[in-house]
Amino acid sequence: MTRPATLTVNGEARPLTPGLTLPALLRDLNIDPARVAVGVNDDVYPGARAPQRTLEAGDVIEIVRVIGGG
Repeated sequence: MTRPATLTVNGEARPLTPGLTLPALLRDLNIDPARVAVGVNDDVYPGARAPQRTLEAGDVIEIVRVIGGG
């Protein structure tokens, strides 16, 4: 039996939908891209400029909320 493809989001395994992009993942998780930074494996992006990168099985994604201060 074949195991379903997964990726890891903030330490938790998640099924991978074929063709899923980074911006689509943020939408699926109801996350405002303007308020986060996103790491995919060794690449880090401001969430609002996350590329239309297609995610692959085994990718490790870390989503960090950006908090302003003063």
